[in-house]
Amino acid sequence: METDLHTDANKYHAGMGGWSKTLAPLFIEFIGGIKEGYRVLDVGCGTGSLTFTIAETTKASTVVGIDPSVGYLEYARANNTYAHVVFEIGDAQELPYDNGSFDCCISSLVIQFVSDADRAAREMGRVTKKRGTVATCVWDNSGGMELAERFWDAAVAVDSGAKRTGDRRYGSPSALSDLWTAAGFANVETTALVIPMEFTSFEDLWRILSNAQGPPKLYISSLSEDRRMILQSDYAQTLLVIALMDQLRFVQRLGQCAG
Repeated sequence: METDLHTDANKYHAGMGGWSKTLAPLFIEFIGGIKEGYRVLDVGCGTGSLTFTIAETTKASTVVGIDPSVGYLEYARANNTYAHVVFEIGDAQELPYDNGSFDCCISSLVIQFVSDADRAAREMGRVTKKRGTVATCVWDNSGGMELAERFWDAAVAVDSGAKRTGDRRYGSPSALSDLWTAAGFANVETTALVIPMEFTSFEDLWRILSNAQGPPKLYISSLSEDRRMILQSDYAQTLLVIALMDQLRFVQRLGQCAG
């Protein structure tokens, strides 16, 4: 599961790690909270954003973060101040735990990067107790305003050889529901979790994409300066058009309300 995309913990935490932390409280609320005394497994914990939020906001007795990246785990361990939180190396497709080891097993912004998501889902179910909770969340690529999707739209528009990363099959509520159902889970529910992604300017967003650990940085780094400038301009125009369309829809809604 680990690739060269997932090695620089500081750069990852500066980008995706921050958004994961913002998303974490909403994710915990969606799964119905985590009860006192629960053993919780965070699959693909990265630098520990979700793991630490669980420790900070719930009364779980044990919180285990597991990830294949040595660099991420070193970062998480260095920042761990909780006696009941541990970080272990391992693969989502072959979790090193006995059946029914956890009350709750969750995974945030990871499943689309696992080579065999079906196997990972079954593994998460296996290590969870009967009537326990298993949950995941991914970025929505089913048509919503998701910055990474719009980045790759712009990249493909200027470079036919650009390839989106991750498995886009799971970027919709129906796809995630199908994945969970196929893994044998009952009472499957989906919902939209909306978080703000705030930047001081487009240049601020571009700086994060160009420097934070992840697929956009690798792709941007592979381009010549000329191609990089073309992509930057096209991406800015794409976001501007979407922003203007959103404003127009808002004005139309106000007009309908006023009428």
